[in-house]
Amino acid sequence: MSSQARTLRCLLPLLLPFYPFLWPVEALADYHLNNVLSIIEELEGHDPGLTILNVTAALWGLRTSDQHYHHLLLGEATEPLAALQSLSEDRRSFITSVMNHDIDASAESGVVLTPDGTTIAVGHLIAGIEAGLKRAVDLQYPDLVGDLPAPVDNLYALTLAKDIGLAIVAYHLNMSQVLLGPDGCWDNVTSPQVFIGLGHWTPLTNAVVNGGMDGLILGNLLSELQAPLPKLSALLRDYYGEGKGWMGLKANRRRMNFETIVDLGFLTSQVMSAVYLYNHTENNAILRNLNRNIQRNIFQQGVKQFHQSFIVCPAIIPRCMWAAKPYKGVPVNLVLPLRFVYIHHTYGPSQPCTTFHQCAADMQSMQRFHQEDREWDDIGYNFVAGSDGYIYEGRGWLWQGAHTKGQNSKGYGVSFIGDYTSELPDQAAIKLVKENFLRCAVMDKRIVSDYIIQGHRQYRPTTCPGERLFNEIKTWAGFKVTMSPLGNSHGLFDEALGSRLRLLSGF
Repeated sequence: MSSQARTLRCLLPLLLPFYPFLWPVEALADYHLNNVLSIIEELEGHDPGLTILNVTAALWGLRTSDQHYHHLLLGEATEPLAALQSLSEDRRSFITSVMNHDIDASAESGVVLTPDGTTIAVGHLIAGIEAGLKRAVDLQYPDLVGDLPAPVDNLYALTLAKDIGLAIVAYHLNMSQVLLGPDGCWDNVTSPQVFIGLGHWTPLTNAVVNGGMDGLILGNLLSELQAPLPKLSALLRDYYGEGKGWMGLKANRRRMNFETIVDLGFLTSQVMSAVYLYNHTENNAILRNLNRNIQRNIFQQGVKQFHQSFIVCPAIIPRCMWAAKPYKGVPVNLVLPLRFVYIHHTYGPSQPCTTFHQCAADMQSMQRFHQEDREWDDIGYNFVAGSDGYIYEGRGWLWQGAHTKGQNSKGYGVSFIGDYTSELPDQAAIKLVKENFLRCAVMDKRIVSDYIIQGHRQYRPTTCPGERLFNEIKTWAGFKVTMSPLGNSHGLFDEALGSRLRLLSGF
């Protein structure tokens, strides 16, 4: 994509309100995965004999960078598909733009929004699928004998290993201000055009990690499947859609699935080998001033941080992605680390949300109720767990919530979407909070290591977080029974009063 096109993408949302005649002179395609899949389906329909390997190789041929590195790992490129020429100029330009990842100022290109509310770098996804189809796990290179810490697995090298390594080195050499990230938000979730980062850029953005994880997961699956293999469009629609997923693999479980197939020590060796190989093929002097011991140390520490941030910690959907309204007034900052985590259920909405769009709508509904009916500054909870595989940012890590009266400055309020009076949340949602969220909060020094878990009912006259969920959290490490302002050891109240106050169960 040209710099002029990128500038237009950035300015267009600002210009349209003042110059409506500009729309639609040449409507820009939405940067949503569905548009990528429709183009892939058009290619497959043009020539029904095309295999998944034909299509992935053709898409990679649209890349303008890393071709030497790619060819070294997968062999020379095939002839361009005639089907590509059948695309309209706009569709060919669009698919070319999404295959080429780039960061320009605050915007990240080569990325698309997926149906589960996360963003992926398309090139890393496609590279992983092609590498899986041509997988080789013990590649050696005569020019680098003695330099590579381990034989190269081309699936790792083309999805994440190189980018993790380059981010680690850049951070060590003070070429980037942070090691990992950032995540970002689209200008419009319904019609995404521009993806803006939420922090300092690194070579390893969240979109690169998401696309790389997906490419590695699907590539690993395809490397083990026997013919006939699925069409690329069918594989991706099932993986990112609302179906059961190939072999049970779904995009909203990418961190869990990635963890099951990736060994930390093996990943570290692949990161080192991929950077050495890239350094050699691209004549890059980035490693020139680092001796081998320093290299090994920074790679080990960097991969450990990657593992903590993207495997141990849960994926959190930021406020801007669920279209949160601004905080009213000035938020009160928490004094970290905190000691308490207070568990809630929303009660209303009463049903678990299982898709991004359902969960985002529930978050908007709760925020509207809290701000307009309750007249609070914002949604009361710090974080909310959906049953779609994600945790949603409420007031977040830094702002004091309005979830457990009298205790809001002492702990985070974490709620599960749904009514859990007579049933439990989805087990994956429980794991997100019980294991991933709490471990992450301790590692990042948001809460103390000897934190205390308690239910909302231990401090207020309410059934929250529901009888079944409360019995569940009593089994969690860190749960503690304490005297409450209500005058009994559990903070419970008689059933008659409870039945009259059920509508207050979330507060």
